[in-house]
Amino acid sequence: MGKKGFWIIAIGLHCLCFLMQVIGPTTLLQDSKEYLFAADNLLNAHQLYCWDLTDTINPDYLTKRPFLFPSILALIKFLSFGNFKLFVIFLLILQNLISLLNLKLMLKFVFHFTEKLNFKMVLILLILTPAQIIYANLIMSEIWLQLVIMLLLNYFLFYRDNAKWQFFAALLCIAGIALKPVFIFWVLLFPVFTIYYNRKALHLKLIGITLLPLVFFLFTLHWNEQRTGIRQYSSISTINLLHYNAYTLLIHEKGIHKADSIIDDISLRASQQSTYKQQQVFKDNAAKALIMANLGPYFYLHLRGALLCILDPGRFDITQFFNLRHSQNLLYESSKKNNSNALFNSFLNPLGFILIGLLVCNFIKLSIAIRFVFLKGISIANKFLLLVFPFYILMLTGPIGSSRFAMPIMPIYLGIILIALATKKKPINQ
Repeated sequence: MGKKGFWIIAIGLHCLCFLMQVIGPTTLLQDSKEYLFAADNLLNAHQLYCWDLTDTINPDYLTKRPFLFPSILALIKFLSFGNFKLFVIFLLILQNLISLLNLKLMLKFVFHFTEKLNFKMVLILLILTPAQIIYANLIMSEIWLQLVIMLLLNYFLFYRDNAKWQFFAALLCIAGIALKPVFIFWVLLFPVFTIYYNRKALHLKLIGITLLPLVFFLFTLHWNEQRTGIRQYSSISTINLLHYNAYTLLIHEKGIHKADSIIDDISLRASQQSTYKQQQVFKDNAAKALIMANLGPYFYLHLRGALLCILDPGRFDITQFFNLRHSQNLLYESSKKNNSNALFNSFLNPLGFILIGLLVCNFIKLSIAIRFVFLKGISIANKFLLLVFPFYILMLTGPIGSSRFAMPIMPIYLGIILIALATKKKPINQ
């Protein structure tokens, strides 16, 4: 198979999933609904709030979803004249084009390190990564953050000496933060990396440019404090810490019924605090106390979550997108002790056999990716650039790792596998 054949099939697969969403009922995840509410509220009430404004106002929804993706949705809604089906068509066409662009950017850096490429293997890897095409056809921000990361990688690999790209990279970093709170720590990493890789031609203007994401972050903290009373970038950090990180730990240590009881008690006592700030601080402190009291088990669960991001065959993605029945949350089921039989039985169905096949393939993909670290002919600096984004995203995922959370770095991961499989060029030391 040649390059042309690969692109024909890749575009065809994207079009197939696109038509499923456009012709049939559009799949909406809980996050999708919140993004849509945020977009509607921006358009109609000029307020960033990701739930129904006619309900009792919950301060969590003021900051839960950063502004960029709701703003993109609001703009497309405006251009769609209020027609939801037309809105979905416009959005998904754009997201599918972004997904294909991300694959093109992946091939660009792969060709930088290899003499030739087996496009049949590229297609196999794409088919074995269904989340890539699924999330290109959902109302979710994953594919957009993926674009930010791919462009930033290209900046550090190819354009770091370009003055226009230096400013563009700072805007990309801001865009990443404005899409998902997981990108927050890049306000510190971006200046460090940019200054290091431009240390031979460092100037005051460049230093100032690298600080723009930090300025944006501090401004957002101040803005959120004015709206909620607490200097917090996003309420989702507290939500995740208590209802996912600490909750998963409690399920592992005490079982699901005791975990529910403890989390409910913390939530009840937090609601009795007089201000929203005190409520958030109470939840944060309670969750951190639980984690610190069980640091060893939590460390294990956190590392397991990072690994699951890569190994997860995507049961949630597939069942949600194709509207298939699913009765269990396997992430929580896997956190229960002595639950191997129940987990095994959940795969004894047609979809389960497909997922087992994907899981086996994911183990093989990971083993190939590990070989990349030991490849000769690629400089340590370039290996670091290809690994830093995957490592960053995976380490921040926490105990609830799944294929969805690895989506932003999936093209880099697939590119690393392709490089490990392909013939190498002469040593590149940039």
